[in-house]
Amino acid sequence: MGILVRQSLFNTALAYFGILLGFVNVVLLYPRVLAVEEFGLTRLLVSIATIAAQASQLGAENTIMRYFPYFRDTARKHRGLLAMLLLFGLAMSLLAMIALWALHGTLTAVFADRNTLYGAYGLLLLPIVLAEIYFILLRSYSRSLRRTVQPTFIREFVLRALQTVLIVAQWKLRMPFGVFMAAYASLFLICTLALVLDLKRSGHFDLGWEHRWLPGRLKRSMTTYTLFTFMASIAGMVLGNMDQIMIGALLGRDALAQVAHYAVAFYFGSVIAAPGRALQQVATPMIADAWKRHDHGTVSGLYRRSAFVQWLVSGLLFVLMFTGMEDLFALLPPSYTGASLVAFIIGLAYLLNSSIGLSAPVISMSRSYALDAYSSIAMVLINLIANFFLIRSMGVAGAAWATFIALTTVNAYRTWFLWWRYRLWPYDARFLLVLALMLGLIFVVPWIPLTGKPMLDLPIRAALVVAVFVPTAYALGLLKDAEAMIRKAIGGSTSKVPK
Repeated sequence: MGILVRQSLFNTALAYFGILLGFVNVVLLYPRVLAVEEFGLTRLLVSIATIAAQASQLGAENTIMRYFPYFRDTARKHRGLLAMLLLFGLAMSLLAMIALWALHGTLTAVFADRNTLYGAYGLLLLPIVLAEIYFILLRSYSRSLRRTVQPTFIREFVLRALQTVLIVAQWKLRMPFGVFMAAYASLFLICTLALVLDLKRSGHFDLGWEHRWLPGRLKRSMTTYTLFTFMASIAGMVLGNMDQIMIGALLGRDALAQVAHYAVAFYFGSVIAAPGRALQQVATPMIADAWKRHDHGTVSGLYRRSAFVQWLVSGLLFVLMFTGMEDLFALLPPSYTGASLVAFIIGLAYLLNSSIGLSAPVISMSRSYALDAYSSIAMVLINLIANFFLIRSMGVAGAAWATFIALTTVNAYRTWFLWWRYRLWPYDARFLLVLALMLGLIFVVPWIPLTGKPMLDLPIRAALVVAVFVPTAYALGLLKDAEAMIRKAIGGSTSKVPK
Protein backbone atom coordinates (compact mmCIF):
# COMPACT_ATOMS: atom_id res chain seq x y z
CA MET A 1 0.00 0.00 0.00
CA GLY A 2 2.92 2.32 0.67
CA ILE A 3 4.03 2.00 -2.95
CA LEU A 4 0.49 2.70 -4.12
CA VAL A 5 0.18 5.80 -1.96
CA ARG A 6 3.57 7.29 -2.77
CA GLN A 7 3.15 6.84 -6.51
CA SER A 8 -0.47 8.04 -6.36
CA LEU A 9 0.63 11.21 -4.59
CA PHE A 10 3.40 11.78 -7.14
CA ASN A 11 0.99 11.13 -10.01
CA THR A 12 -1.65 13.44 -8.53
CA ALA A 13 0.92 16.20 -8.01
CA LEU A 14 2.14 15.80 -11.60
CA ALA A 15 -1.44 15.71 -12.88
CA TYR A 16 -2.29 19.01 -11.19
CA PHE A 17 0.93 20.65 -12.25
CA GLY A 18 0.01 19.56 -15.76
CA ILE A 19 -3.48 20.97 -15.22
CA LEU A 20 -1.93 24.30 -14.26
CA LEU A 21 0.03 24.28 -17.50
CA GLY A 22 -3.10 23.21 -19.32
CA PHE A 23 -4.95 26.17 -17.81
CA VAL A 24 -2.27 28.51 -19.14
CA ASN A 25 -2.46 26.88 -22.57
CA VAL A 26 -6.22 26.40 -22.93
CA VAL A 27 -7.47 29.57 -21.21
CA LEU A 28 -4.73 32.17 -21.59
CA LEU A 29 -2.80 31.25 -24.74
CA TYR A 30 -4.62 29.16 -27.36
CA PRO A 31 -7.80 31.31 -27.54
CA ARG A 32 -5.70 34.47 -27.89
CA VAL A 33 -2.95 33.27 -30.24
CA LEU A 34 -4.96 31.04 -32.60
CA ALA A 35 -8.18 31.80 -34.42
CA VAL A 36 -11.07 29.91 -32.84
CA GLU A 37 -11.31 27.56 -35.86
CA GLU A 38 -7.57 26.84 -35.70
CA PHE A 39 -7.81 26.03 -32.01
CA GLY A 40 -10.81 23.82 -32.74
CA LEU A 41 -8.78 21.93 -35.36
CA THR A 42 -6.07 21.04 -32.83
CA ARG A 43 -8.74 19.67 -30.47
CA LEU A 44 -10.44 17.73 -33.28
CA LEU A 45 -7.21 16.10 -34.48
CA VAL A 46 -6.27 15.02 -30.96
CA SER A 47 -9.77 13.61 -30.38
CA ILE A 48 -9.70 11.57 -33.59
CA ALA A 49 -6.14 10.37 -32.92
CA THR A 50 -6.99 9.38 -29.36
CA ILE A 51 -9.94 7.22 -30.39
CA ALA A 52 -8.07 5.76 -33.38
CA ALA A 53 -5.10 4.82 -31.20
CA GLN A 54 -7.27 3.27 -28.50
CA ALA A 55 -9.18 1.26 -31.10
CA SER A 56 -5.99 0.16 -32.86
CA GLN A 57 -4.30 -1.28 -29.78
CA LEU A 58 -7.32 -3.58 -29.35
CA GLY A 59 -7.40 -3.48 -25.59
CA ALA A 60 -3.76 -4.53 -25.26
CA GLU A 61 -3.17 -1.90 -22.56
CA ASN A 62 -5.30 -3.72 -19.99
CA THR A 63 -4.18 -7.13 -21.24
CA ILE A 64 -0.54 -6.31 -20.56
CA MET A 65 -1.23 -5.21 -17.00
CA ARG A 66 -3.48 -8.17 -16.22
CA TYR A 67 -1.13 -10.84 -17.61
CA PHE A 68 2.24 -9.32 -16.80
CA PRO A 69 2.49 -11.34 -13.55
CA TYR A 70 2.69 -14.47 -15.73
CA PHE A 71 5.58 -13.01 -17.77
CA ARG A 72 7.50 -11.41 -14.91
CA ASP A 73 11.03 -12.88 -15.02
CA THR A 74 13.90 -10.42 -14.92
CA ALA A 75 16.52 -13.04 -15.78
CA ARG A 76 14.67 -13.92 -18.98
CA LYS A 77 13.83 -10.31 -19.83
CA HIS A 78 10.19 -10.85 -18.97
CA ARG A 79 10.00 -13.65 -21.54
CA GLY A 80 10.24 -11.35 -24.57
CA LEU A 81 7.02 -9.50 -23.81
CA LEU A 82 8.44 -6.11 -24.86
CA ALA A 83 9.58 -7.41 -28.25
CA MET A 84 6.18 -8.92 -28.97
CA LEU A 85 4.54 -5.70 -27.82
CA LEU A 86 6.62 -3.52 -30.16
CA LEU A 87 5.94 -5.81 -33.11
CA PHE A 88 2.22 -5.71 -32.38
CA GLY A 89 2.37 -1.91 -32.15
CA LEU A 90 4.10 -1.64 -35.51
CA ALA A 91 1.48 -3.77 -37.25
CA MET A 92 -1.47 -1.91 -35.72
CA SER A 93 0.09 1.53 -36.34
CA LEU A 94 0.56 0.77 -40.03
CA LEU A 95 -3.03 -0.44 -40.35
CA ALA A 96 -4.40 2.62 -38.55
CA MET A 97 -2.38 5.08 -40.63
CA ILE A 98 -3.35 3.38 -43.90
CA ALA A 99 -7.03 3.48 -42.90
CA LEU A 100 -6.91 7.17 -41.95
CA TRP A 101 -5.05 8.03 -45.15
CA ALA A 102 -7.65 6.17 -47.23
CA LEU A 103 -10.52 7.90 -45.38
CA HIS A 104 -9.02 11.39 -45.59
CA GLY A 105 -11.37 12.51 -48.37
CA THR A 106 -14.43 11.24 -46.53
CA LEU A 107 -13.39 12.85 -43.25
CA THR A 108 -12.68 16.12 -45.06
CA ALA A 109 -16.27 16.13 -46.30
CA VAL A 110 -17.64 15.24 -42.85
CA PHE A 111 -15.67 17.96 -41.05
CA ALA A 112 -15.96 20.58 -43.78
CA ASP A 113 -15.84 24.11 -42.36
CA ARG A 114 -15.72 27.54 -43.88
CA ASN A 115 -11.89 27.59 -43.78
CA THR A 116 -11.37 24.00 -45.09
CA LEU A 117 -8.78 23.50 -42.32
CA TYR A 118 -9.32 19.77 -41.90
CA GLY A 119 -8.73 19.11 -45.59
CA ALA A 120 -5.45 21.03 -45.45
CA TYR A 121 -4.03 19.56 -42.24
CA GLY A 122 -5.98 16.39 -41.50
CA LEU A 123 -3.15 14.04 -42.57
CA LEU A 124 -1.15 15.24 -39.57
CA LEU A 125 -3.29 12.67 -37.76
CA LEU A 126 -0.92 9.96 -39.00
CA PRO A 127 2.17 10.78 -36.91
CA ILE A 128 -0.01 11.58 -33.90
CA VAL A 129 -1.71 8.16 -34.12
CA LEU A 130 1.66 6.41 -34.48
CA ALA A 131 2.97 8.19 -31.40
CA GLU A 132 -0.18 7.53 -29.39
CA ILE A 133 -0.33 3.79 -30.10
CA TYR A 134 3.25 3.26 -28.99
CA PHE A 135 2.84 5.55 -25.99
CA ILE A 136 -0.20 3.58 -24.78
CA LEU A 137 1.58 0.23 -25.13
CA LEU A 138 4.83 1.38 -23.53
CA ARG A 139 2.95 3.14 -20.74
CA SER A 140 1.15 -0.09 -19.84
CA TYR A 141 4.48 -1.96 -19.85
CA SER A 142 6.02 0.71 -17.60
CA ARG A 143 3.05 0.57 -15.21
CA SER A 144 3.32 -3.21 -15.02
CA LEU A 145 6.90 -2.69 -13.83
CA ARG A 146 5.49 -0.37 -11.10
CA ARG A 147 6.99 2.62 -12.91
CA THR A 148 3.89 4.80 -13.04
CA VAL A 149 5.36 8.21 -12.28
CA GLN A 150 7.55 8.43 -15.39
CA PRO A 151 4.82 8.07 -18.04
CA THR A 152 2.58 10.41 -16.03
CA PHE A 153 5.38 12.99 -15.91
CA ILE A 154 5.86 12.76 -19.66
CA ARG A 155 2.16 12.91 -20.51
CA GLU A 156 0.93 15.40 -17.92
CA PHE A 157 3.93 17.72 -17.69
CA VAL A 158 6.39 17.33 -20.57
CA LEU A 159 3.77 17.33 -23.34
CA ARG A 160 1.95 20.35 -21.95
CA ALA A 161 5.19 22.22 -21.26
CA LEU A 162 6.28 21.65 -24.86
CA GLN A 163 2.87 22.86 -26.04
CA THR A 164 3.31 25.99 -23.93
CA VAL A 165 6.69 26.65 -25.55
CA LEU A 166 5.21 26.10 -29.01
CA ILE A 167 2.20 28.40 -28.54
CA VAL A 168 4.43 31.13 -27.07
CA ALA A 169 6.74 30.73 -30.07
CA GLN A 170 3.71 31.06 -32.35
CA TRP A 171 2.68 34.21 -30.48
CA LYS A 172 6.12 35.78 -30.86
CA LEU A 173 7.16 34.53 -34.30
CA ARG A 174 3.80 34.27 -36.11
CA MET A 175 4.79 31.14 -37.98
CA PRO A 176 2.63 29.98 -40.90
CA PHE A 177 -0.18 27.82 -39.51
CA GLY A 178 1.09 24.80 -41.45
CA VAL A 179 4.47 25.05 -39.71
CA PHE A 180 2.76 25.37 -36.35
CA MET A 181 0.63 22.28 -36.98
CA ALA A 182 3.62 20.20 -38.08
CA ALA A 183 5.47 21.19 -34.91
CA TYR A 184 2.34 20.47 -32.86
CA ALA A 185 2.11 16.92 -34.25
CA SER A 186 5.84 16.32 -33.65
CA LEU A 187 5.41 16.96 -29.90
CA PHE A 188 3.56 13.65 -29.53
CA LEU A 189 6.43 11.80 -31.23
CA ILE A 190 8.91 13.50 -28.92
CA CYS A 191 6.98 12.38 -25.82
CA THR A 192 6.81 8.77 -27.02
CA LEU A 193 10.55 8.83 -27.66
CA ALA A 194 11.06 10.23 -24.15
CA LEU A 195 9.24 7.21 -22.69
CA VAL A 196 11.43 4.86 -24.72
CA LEU A 197 14.55 6.60 -23.43
CA ASP A 198 13.28 6.41 -19.85
CA LEU A 199 12.75 2.65 -20.10
CA LYS A 200 16.17 2.23 -21.69
CA ARG A 201 17.87 4.38 -19.04
CA SER A 202 16.28 2.36 -16.26
CA GLY A 203 17.41 -0.93 -17.82
CA HIS A 204 13.90 -2.10 -18.75
CA PHE A 205 14.10 -1.76 -22.53
CA ASP A 206 15.38 -5.28 -23.14
CA LEU A 207 13.57 -6.87 -26.06
CA GLY A 208 14.29 -10.44 -24.97
CA TRP A 209 13.20 -11.85 -28.34
CA GLU A 210 15.31 -14.97 -27.77
CA HIS A 211 13.36 -15.62 -24.54
CA ARG A 212 9.90 -15.06 -26.01
CA TRP A 213 7.29 -17.29 -24.44
CA LEU A 214 3.60 -17.50 -25.17
CA PRO A 215 2.15 -20.99 -24.64
CA GLY A 216 -1.07 -21.84 -26.41
CA ARG A 217 -3.27 -21.90 -23.32
CA LEU A 218 -2.07 -18.48 -22.16
CA LYS A 219 -2.34 -17.10 -25.68
CA ARG A 220 -5.99 -18.22 -25.91
CA SER A 221 -6.74 -16.71 -22.51
CA MET A 222 -5.09 -13.40 -23.47
CA THR A 223 -6.93 -13.32 -26.79
CA THR A 224 -10.29 -13.89 -25.12
CA TYR A 225 -9.56 -11.23 -22.50
CA THR A 226 -8.43 -8.77 -25.19
CA LEU A 227 -11.59 -9.29 -27.20
CA PHE A 228 -13.75 -8.64 -24.17
CA THR A 229 -11.79 -5.61 -23.00
CA PHE A 230 -11.45 -4.01 -26.42
CA MET A 231 -14.47 -1.76 -25.99
CA ALA A 232 -13.59 -1.11 -22.37
CA SER A 233 -10.22 0.23 -23.47
CA ILE A 234 -11.78 2.92 -25.66
CA ALA A 235 -14.92 3.75 -23.67
CA GLY A 236 -13.15 6.18 -21.36
CA MET A 237 -11.53 7.90 -24.32
CA VAL A 238 -14.79 8.10 -26.26
CA LEU A 239 -16.33 10.35 -23.62
CA GLY A 240 -15.28 13.90 -24.45
CA ASN A 241 -13.39 12.96 -27.60
CA MET A 242 -16.40 11.50 -29.38
CA ASP A 243 -18.37 14.56 -28.28
CA GLN A 244 -15.91 16.84 -30.06
CA ILE A 245 -15.89 14.69 -33.20
CA MET A 246 -19.70 14.67 -33.40
CA ILE A 247 -19.88 18.41 -32.74
CA GLY A 248 -17.47 18.85 -35.65
CA ALA A 249 -19.65 16.66 -37.86
CA LEU A 250 -23.12 17.90 -36.86
CA LEU A 251 -22.93 21.65 -36.31
CA GLY A 252 -22.18 22.85 -39.84
CA ARG A 253 -19.76 25.51 -41.04
CA ASP A 254 -19.07 26.93 -37.58
CA ALA A 255 -18.38 23.48 -36.17
CA LEU A 256 -14.67 23.97 -35.45
CA ALA A 257 -15.45 27.09 -33.43
CA GLN A 258 -18.00 25.08 -31.43
CA VAL A 259 -15.41 22.33 -30.92
CA ALA A 260 -13.06 24.93 -29.42
CA HIS A 261 -15.78 26.24 -27.09
CA TYR A 262 -16.68 22.72 -25.97
CA ALA A 263 -13.04 21.69 -25.51
CA VAL A 264 -12.33 24.57 -23.12
CA ALA A 265 -15.49 23.94 -21.08
CA PHE A 266 -14.87 20.18 -21.02
CA TYR A 267 -11.34 20.86 -19.78
CA PHE A 268 -12.67 22.82 -16.80
CA GLY A 269 -15.11 20.05 -15.87
CA SER A 270 -12.72 17.14 -16.42
CA VAL A 271 -10.16 18.55 -13.96
CA ILE A 272 -12.28 16.84 -11.30
CA ALA A 273 -11.33 13.43 -12.73
CA ALA A 274 -7.59 13.91 -12.21
CA PRO A 275 -7.31 12.27 -8.74
CA GLY A 276 -9.07 9.15 -10.01
CA ARG A 277 -6.86 8.89 -13.08
CA ALA A 278 -3.72 9.21 -10.99
CA LEU A 279 -4.85 6.55 -8.52
CA GLN A 280 -6.03 4.15 -11.21
CA GLN A 281 -2.68 4.27 -13.01
CA VAL A 282 -0.95 2.92 -9.92
CA ALA A 283 -3.64 0.67 -8.50
CA THR A 284 -4.58 -1.38 -11.58
CA PRO A 285 -1.48 -3.63 -11.57
CA MET A 286 -1.90 -4.14 -7.80
CA ILE A 287 -5.54 -5.11 -8.22
CA ALA A 288 -4.48 -7.61 -10.90
CA ASP A 289 -1.98 -9.15 -8.47
CA ALA A 290 -4.58 -9.26 -5.67
CA TRP A 291 -7.16 -11.03 -7.84
CA LYS A 292 -4.48 -13.50 -8.97
CA ARG A 293 -3.83 -14.32 -5.27
CA HIS A 294 -7.61 -14.42 -4.56
CA ASP A 295 -6.99 -11.69 -1.97
CA HIS A 296 -10.53 -10.32 -1.62
CA GLY A 297 -9.59 -8.24 1.43
CA THR A 298 -6.99 -6.20 -0.42
CA VAL A 299 -9.36 -5.59 -3.32
CA SER A 300 -12.13 -4.53 -0.93
CA GLY A 301 -9.84 -2.19 0.99
CA LEU A 302 -8.56 -0.51 -2.16
CA TYR A 303 -12.11 -0.13 -3.47
CA ARG A 304 -13.57 1.42 -0.31
CA ARG A 305 -10.77 3.78 0.55
CA SER A 306 -10.18 4.92 -3.03
CA ALA A 307 -13.88 5.74 -3.45
CA PHE A 308 -14.05 7.95 -0.36
CA VAL A 309 -10.73 9.74 -0.91
CA GLN A 310 -11.68 10.45 -4.53
CA TRP A 311 -15.12 11.71 -3.46
CA LEU A 312 -13.54 14.00 -0.87
CA VAL A 313 -10.89 15.47 -3.18
CA SER A 314 -13.17 15.68 -6.21
CA GLY A 315 -15.85 17.32 -4.05
CA LEU A 316 -13.43 20.07 -3.12
CA LEU A 317 -12.45 20.50 -6.77
CA PHE A 318 -16.09 20.67 -7.87
CA VAL A 319 -16.81 23.41 -5.34
CA LEU A 320 -13.72 25.33 -6.52
CA MET A 321 -14.83 25.02 -10.14
CA PHE A 322 -18.46 25.96 -9.48
CA THR A 323 -17.72 28.98 -7.30
CA GLY A 324 -15.07 30.23 -9.74
CA MET A 325 -17.02 29.53 -12.94
CA GLU A 326 -17.98 33.11 -13.70
CA ASP A 327 -14.43 34.34 -13.15
CA LEU A 328 -12.93 31.52 -15.25
CA PHE A 329 -15.05 32.33 -18.28
CA ALA A 330 -14.45 36.07 -17.82
CA LEU A 331 -10.79 35.34 -18.63
CA LEU A 332 -11.77 33.96 -22.05
CA PRO A 333 -12.90 35.79 -25.18
CA PRO A 334 -16.63 36.63 -25.03
CA SER A 335 -17.59 33.94 -27.57
CA TYR A 336 -16.72 31.20 -25.03
CA THR A 337 -19.13 32.40 -22.33
CA GLY A 338 -22.08 30.31 -23.47
CA ALA A 339 -20.15 27.09 -22.79
CA SER A 340 -20.21 27.54 -18.99
CA LEU A 341 -23.15 25.13 -18.73
CA VAL A 342 -20.97 22.46 -20.37
CA ALA A 343 -18.34 22.84 -17.66
CA PHE A 344 -20.96 22.41 -14.92
CA ILE A 345 -22.52 19.30 -16.49
CA ILE A 346 -19.17 17.62 -17.17
CA GLY A 347 -17.94 18.52 -13.69
CA LEU A 348 -21.03 16.97 -12.12
CA ALA A 349 -20.63 13.82 -14.24
CA TYR A 350 -17.03 13.33 -13.13
CA LEU A 351 -17.89 14.15 -9.52
CA LEU A 352 -20.40 11.28 -9.48
CA ASN A 353 -17.88 9.10 -11.30
CA SER A 354 -15.31 9.74 -8.56
CA SER A 355 -17.62 8.25 -5.93
CA ILE A 356 -17.30 4.72 -7.34
CA GLY A 357 -13.54 4.62 -6.85
CA LEU A 358 -11.72 1.84 -8.68
CA SER A 359 -14.79 -0.06 -9.85
CA ALA A 360 -13.69 -0.24 -13.50
CA PRO A 361 -10.25 -1.81 -12.84
CA VAL A 362 -11.71 -4.03 -10.10
CA ILE A 363 -14.10 -5.51 -12.67
CA SER A 364 -11.66 -5.58 -15.60
CA MET A 365 -8.95 -7.37 -13.60
CA SER A 366 -11.38 -9.94 -12.15
CA ARG A 367 -12.90 -13.07 -13.65
CA SER A 368 -15.91 -10.93 -14.52
CA TYR A 369 -13.94 -8.92 -17.06
CA ALA A 370 -16.59 -9.65 -19.70
CA LEU A 371 -18.98 -7.41 -17.75
CA ASP A 372 -16.52 -4.53 -18.16
CA ALA A 373 -16.65 -5.06 -21.92
CA TYR A 374 -20.44 -5.24 -22.09
CA SER A 375 -20.95 -2.19 -19.88
CA SER A 376 -18.35 -0.22 -21.87
CA ILE A 377 -20.11 -1.09 -25.13
CA ALA A 378 -23.34 0.13 -23.53
CA MET A 379 -21.63 3.37 -22.46
CA VAL A 380 -20.37 4.03 -25.99
CA LEU A 381 -23.75 3.29 -27.57
CA ILE A 382 -25.63 5.47 -25.08
CA ASN A 383 -23.13 8.28 -25.68
CA LEU A 384 -23.38 8.02 -29.47
CA ILE A 385 -27.18 7.90 -29.58
CA ALA A 386 -27.61 10.68 -27.03
CA ASN A 387 -25.02 12.83 -28.83
CA PHE A 388 -26.77 12.42 -32.17
CA PHE A 389 -30.09 13.71 -30.86
CA LEU A 390 -28.98 16.15 -28.14
CA ILE A 391 -26.27 17.94 -30.14
CA ARG A 392 -28.81 18.65 -32.88
CA SER A 393 -31.35 20.03 -30.43
CA MET A 394 -29.15 21.63 -27.74
CA GLY A 395 -25.76 22.29 -29.35
CA VAL A 396 -22.64 21.82 -27.23
CA ALA A 397 -24.71 21.53 -24.03
CA GLY A 398 -26.36 18.48 -25.57
CA ALA A 399 -22.96 16.82 -25.95
CA ALA A 400 -22.29 17.41 -22.25
CA TRP A 401 -25.64 15.91 -21.26
CA ALA A 402 -24.91 12.88 -23.45
CA THR A 403 -21.67 12.29 -21.55
CA PHE A 404 -23.46 12.72 -18.21
CA ILE A 405 -26.20 10.24 -19.12
CA ALA A 406 -23.77 7.59 -20.45
CA LEU A 407 -21.33 7.85 -17.54
CA THR A 408 -23.84 7.84 -14.69
CA THR A 409 -26.03 5.08 -16.13
CA VAL A 410 -23.19 2.63 -16.64
CA ASN A 411 -21.47 3.49 -13.37
CA ALA A 412 -24.67 2.84 -11.43
CA TYR A 413 -24.88 -0.61 -13.01
CA ARG A 414 -21.20 -1.40 -12.29
CA THR A 415 -21.62 -0.40 -8.66
CA TRP A 416 -24.65 -2.68 -8.28
CA PHE A 417 -22.81 -5.55 -9.99
CA LEU A 418 -19.81 -5.40 -7.66
CA TRP A 419 -22.13 -5.60 -4.67
CA TRP A 420 -24.21 -8.42 -6.14
CA ARG A 421 -21.26 -10.53 -7.37
CA TYR A 422 -18.47 -9.82 -4.87
CA ARG A 423 -20.16 -8.00 -1.98
CA LEU A 424 -17.99 -4.93 -2.62
CA TRP A 425 -19.63 -1.65 -1.61
CA PRO A 426 -17.89 1.75 -1.53
CA TYR A 427 -20.36 3.96 0.36
CA ASP A 428 -20.94 4.90 3.99
CA ALA A 429 -22.39 7.84 5.94
CA ARG A 430 -19.25 9.95 5.41
CA PHE A 431 -20.26 10.51 1.77
CA LEU A 432 -23.35 12.39 2.93
CA LEU A 433 -21.28 14.61 5.22
CA VAL A 434 -19.02 15.57 2.30
CA LEU A 435 -22.09 16.26 0.15
CA ALA A 436 -23.57 18.54 2.84
CA LEU A 437 -20.28 20.42 3.13
CA MET A 438 -20.15 20.87 -0.64
CA LEU A 439 -23.72 22.15 -0.89
CA GLY A 440 -23.19 24.61 1.93
CA LEU A 441 -20.17 26.18 0.22
CA ILE A 442 -21.85 26.18 -3.20
CA PHE A 443 -24.82 28.16 -1.85
CA VAL A 444 -22.81 30.62 0.26
CA VAL A 445 -19.49 31.44 -1.42
CA PRO A 446 -20.79 32.86 -4.75
CA TRP A 447 -22.79 35.49 -2.81
CA ILE A 448 -19.75 36.91 -1.02
CA PRO A 449 -18.95 40.31 -2.62
CA LEU A 450 -15.36 40.69 -3.80
CA THR A 451 -13.42 43.07 -6.08
CA GLY A 452 -15.19 42.34 -9.36
CA LYS A 453 -11.84 41.63 -11.06
CA PRO A 454 -11.61 37.97 -12.22
CA MET A 455 -7.83 37.65 -11.82
CA LEU A 456 -8.17 38.71 -8.16
CA ASP A 457 -11.52 37.14 -7.31
CA LEU A 458 -10.60 33.70 -8.62
CA PRO A 459 -7.77 33.03 -6.12
CA ILE A 460 -9.65 34.78 -3.28
CA ARG A 461 -12.73 32.57 -3.72
CA ALA A 462 -10.52 29.49 -3.98
CA ALA A 463 -8.74 30.41 -0.77
CA LEU A 464 -12.08 30.93 1.01
CA VAL A 465 -13.34 27.52 -0.13
CA VAL A 466 -10.19 25.70 0.96
CA ALA A 467 -10.08 27.61 4.26
CA VAL A 468 -13.58 26.35 5.12
CA PHE A 469 -13.61 22.92 3.45
CA VAL A 470 -10.38 21.45 4.85
CA PRO A 471 -10.77 22.43 8.56
CA THR A 472 -14.45 21.41 8.52
CA ALA A 473 -13.60 18.05 6.95
CA TYR A 474 -10.91 17.56 9.58
CA ALA A 475 -13.28 18.44 12.43
CA LEU A 476 -15.83 15.93 11.10
CA GLY A 477 -13.21 13.19 10.94
CA LEU A 478 -13.35 12.96 7.15
CA LEU A 479 -9.60 13.21 6.57
CA LYS A 480 -8.56 10.04 8.39
CA ASP A 481 -8.17 7.91 5.26
CA ALA A 482 -6.25 10.67 3.50
CA GLU A 483 -4.03 11.18 6.56
CA ALA A 484 -3.36 7.44 6.78
CA MET A 485 -2.40 7.33 3.11
CA ILE A 486 -0.02 10.26 3.51
CA ARG A 487 1.58 8.69 6.60
CA LYS A 488 2.12 5.46 4.70
CA ALA A 489 3.69 7.39 1.84
CA ILE A 490 6.03 9.27 4.16
CA GLY A 491 6.83 6.26 6.30
CA GLY A 492 7.35 3.98 3.33
CA SER A 493 5.12 1.27 4.69
CA THR A 494 4.43 -1.64 2.39
CA SER A 495 1.70 -3.16 4.50
CA LYS A 496 -1.58 -4.27 2.98
CA VAL A 497 -4.78 -2.33 3.02
CA PRO A 498 -6.73 -3.00 6.21
CA LYS A 499 -9.39 -5.59 5.52
